[in-house]
Amino acid sequence: MTRNFVLAGIAAIGLALTATTALAQAQDSALAQARASGLIGEQADGYLGFVPGAAISADLRGRVDQNNIQRRQLYTRRAAERSVSVNEMAAAVACEVFERPRIAVGEKYRTEAGQWRQRTAGSTIEVRSLGGQ
Repeated sequence: MTRNFVLAGIAAIGLALTATTALAQAQDSALAQARASGLIGEQADGYLGFVPGAAISADLRGRVDQNNIQRRQLYTRRAAERSVSVNEMAAAVACEVFERPRIAVGEKYRTEAGQWRQRTAGSTIEVRSLGGQ
C-alpha cells in the first residue's frame, strides 16, 4: 500500500517535471529539430537517447548530454524530496511523457525493452509499468 502511494506521488511529481523538461526542450530548437528528424528520442528511463544508425554531430551530442544532466539534477532533487530512487523518479517522468503523449507523430522513442519505435498516427506507446519496479 505504501509503495503504491509513493508511486502515485512520483507520477504526480513526474507531470511537473515533464512540463519543466518540455519547456527546456522547446527553448533548444536544435533538440526539437533532432527529435523531428529522428536522430534522438525519449527513452523509458527518462532521458534522451541517440537513435542507432543516426549521424550525430558533436554539437548535438553535447546538447543531449547537457539536457540529460539537467534532467538528472531535477530527478535527483525530486527523488530526495520523496524518498525514492533517482531511477524511480526518472521512470515516473518517462511514464508521463509516454502516456500524455508528448511524443509527436513521427518522433522516435525507446521502450523499456530497449527497442526504438516511431510513433505513428493512432498508435499507442508502450508505457513502463510503475507497479513492476
